[in-house]
Amino acid sequence: MTKIISDNTSSLIPEMKTNIKQLPDFLHSAVGLIRLSSVLFLILTIGHTWGYPWTSGQNLGEKHLVASMKSVDLIFAGERSSYWSLYFGWGLYVAVFLLTLTIILWLLPNIARLAPRYAGVIIRIISVSCMAGAYLSFRFFYIPPFILLSAICVILQVAALKLMKQT
Repeated sequence: MTKIISDNTSSLIPEMKTNIKQLPDFLHSAVGLIRLSSVLFLILTIGHTWGYPWTSGQNLGEKHLVASMKSVDLIFAGERSSYWSLYFGWGLYVAVFLLTLTIILWLLPNIARLAPRYAGVIIRIISVSCMAGAYLSFRFFYIPPFILLSAICVILQVAALKLMKQT
């Protein structure tokens, strides 16, 4: 009986297992990345809405400011209004706009399957607006929306790149 000895020593070395965790499979696809950005937009929407009425009203100065915003009337676009109604209305509009973007990003993968390059262009446009929003949040608002918008911007750029590489 003949014994065959392998000269392949690599088969004798046990496989090295790494402790590095890999990303979940859905994050490797453009669809998963777009849906992740939609979830992050939902978090941003909830955070913005949770801040209602967008003033703490805890100190006397803020209470006086809000009272004066409510009491000072102005004519804006031919309509009588107060500074508070403009401030409050824009806050609500931003919440609706953020929710709309959340829904669009959730539905966009369906278009990406049919027209990946077209969806990639749309995603890049949204990503650039997120970059502008991140800058404005950092400059004029708070750090949490800056972080979320920056993350969404990067995630959408990666998703767009993946889509643009397709057909």
